[in-house]
Amino acid sequence: MIYSADFLEMAGKINHVEVAKYLRDLGWVSISSKRINVKIFQLEKGDSFFQVDLPADRGLRDYKSAMYHVVENIALSVDKSTEQVILELLNPMSDILKLRIKEPDSESGSIYMEEAITLYENAKKLITATAMDILHPRLYHSGRPDNAIAEFVANCRFGQTEIGSYVVSVACPISIIDKNQCKQLSLFNKEDELADSLTRNVVNKLIISAHQVREAIDQGNLEEFIHANAETKDCISANFLDALSGINIYREDSALDIALKYAPTISKNRIENLCVSINHDYYEPINTFINSVNTVQESEMTCIGRISKLHASPDAERRNAGEITIVFINEDEKKATVSAHLTKEDYDAAIDAHREGKTVKVIGTLSGQTKKTKKIECSYFGII
Repeated sequence: MIYSADFLEMAGKINHVEVAKYLRDLGWVSISSKRINVKIFQLEKGDSFFQVDLPADRGLRDYKSAMYHVVENIALSVDKSTEQVILELLNPMSDILKLRIKEPDSESGSIYMEEAITLYENAKKLITATAMDILHPRLYHSGRPDNAIAEFVANCRFGQTEIGSYVVSVACPISIIDKNQCKQLSLFNKEDELADSLTRNVVNKLIISAHQVREAIDQGNLEEFIHANAETKDCISANFLDALSGINIYREDSALDIALKYAPTISKNRIENLCVSINHDYYEPINTFINSVNTVQESEMTCIGRISKLHASPDAERRNAGEITIVFINEDEKKATVSAHLTKEDYDAAIDAHREGKTVKVIGTLSGQTKKTKKIECSYFGII
């Protein structure tokens, strides 16, 4: 009865307007009725007939129980559990990723605290890296993701865990990037816009990328495959691989299943193979490649931040170069500083950026490091 009580409470949080749209999209027909606070929907499916009385007013005293009965009938019509349908109706505009940890210690539906922390942290990194691979394809993403991607990831929600090894659900609201801002869409946006959303493309690419990693390792050409697609729409970054290998597959008897459950009312832009399994056998090949990339990246830096200090000759007429110090957020999401040597032209631009408080981007090669600040030889300077 504990689970029934929980389901009843959850049913009371379901939006009846969204349920009505959900039913229509799945072929249910609205039947006219004199009842003001109730909408009747019917569905004929083969030899079966279903009918629900959808409560249309949250003020009704029996709203929770009435909605729960609606969920039960929908579950029967689609041959799903009540729990699954409630999850869909509470997240009608979310694609849901499910991460399942398979190892002996998780058979009871629990895992050690440190492993749980690692799972949640790397799940976030996996989604972030996939979004970066779509919007800014490259072999390695350094620095903090831009604000729109950070907001997109922040809007994703972890759902309740499911028993069966250890399963975590991540609800990803259907969103787009509009003018460098993350914007969530609703059921009433056009389906083409919903289907081509950043969310749908991210979850699709996440599953596809995991499949491609498996296949490349099976064929013995992971490094060639990754480098060949480093700046294309098929890009799989080292960041993605790092997050993938970090999700608890370091133990010999462990495995990770990633599955995808689409928002039910968005039928376009779906892929066929919605589940992929990565076990410990793939851990070493992935990590070997990551280490080779990190060795190269140790001497290369990309920093996006704001100028905190300017240093050059006080005689502007004799000045032919200058040095700036940038404050930025590093990969650990902590404040860091780096100094860069600039040409006179770039230094003059840096003065304007500092005066106006603009964000700048510097790419360069690590040339030294003091106790607190790294120094790089700048190969690119730009104002964002």
